[in-house]
Amino acid sequence: MKILLYANGGECIGLGHIMRMLVLCDSLKMFDVCFVSDNKIEYQTGHHIVEKCGFNLIKINNLSDIFVLKADFLIVDSYDVPASFFTEIKTKFKKVMCIDDECELEFYDVDYIFNQNLYARQLDYKISKRTKLIFDYCSLRDEFFNTQKIKINENIKNIFLTLGGSDDNNLTKKIIVNLQKFLEDNGITLNVAITNAFKFKDEVRSLQNTFIKCHDNADMSKLMSMCDIGICGLGQTTYEFLCLGVPIIGITLAKNQENLAKFGVEMGMLVNAKDDEILRILQNLNYQKRLAIRENINSKFNIHRTSELDFNKIFY
Repeated sequence: MKILLYANGGECIGLGHIMRMLVLCDSLKMFDVCFVSDNKIEYQTGHHIVEKCGFNLIKINNLSDIFVLKADFLIVDSYDVPASFFTEIKTKFKKVMCIDDECELEFYDVDYIFNQNLYARQLDYKISKRTKLIFDYCSLRDEFFNTQKIKINENIKNIFLTLGGSDDNNLTKKIIVNLQKFLEDNGITLNVAITNAFKFKDEVRSLQNTFIKCHDNADMSKLMSMCDIGICGLGQTTYEFLCLGVPIIGITLAKNQENLAKFGVEMGMLVNAKDDEILRILQNLNYQKRLAIRENINSKFNIHRTSELDFNKIFY
């Protein structure tokens, strides 16, 4: 049986959709899996990652090209697919799954909706009678579930800054500059993640010194497990930090991150901030406050790994 996975990743939109689809593939080993992605130069980084992982990749010029592809099942992870597409495509495949975060479509004419977000049950999905909702599972690599949670230390010694796959607005550099004196005065190391898709990676690397360390294509779980605080965009990386029990200062980098920002703050699992507020928040994020955040993570971050999903049962 063959499954098509449609997702894009690269400049402007980051790599979150591609990465979580790759994690989902751990549950799809019994199928013949093929990726489908838009044939755009800004998505080349995502294309390279997919092919490097050993998957076949079909590049399409528009969504209608999917109608002529041969497969049994279709899984879509994209914000750019309209509701009409799902209604039209449903007769072409045995089952269609939509990976969804925000419940923005007026109607979901699909067999399955998969939403990994903690706030998923608060969304008001308009669905077909046949549609089944899959919540409470998160597309994280098993290493995050298998790595021991960090210890909350009395003093902050290591911070991990990661703003996704491209950081088109160069916020990484701005944050580093704002934190430089604070890091030096307190003997804190700021670890910074950089990917090949970073537009301004050379500018960021130029800021390295005793207290600022840049990591190309970082070993994320290793660096997270060594840090006292994470600073990140409120996307896929948020769940990686939460899985390791790391207190987070989250930055809302896009509209589709607003729900997680609101829910995370309400649950006391993270602090939401603008980039120019991070220094003030760090100065006030003492040991007791970080302990309280950790306690909330322990009690409210209840989620399963997608590797526990049995797609044989789901699709049949």
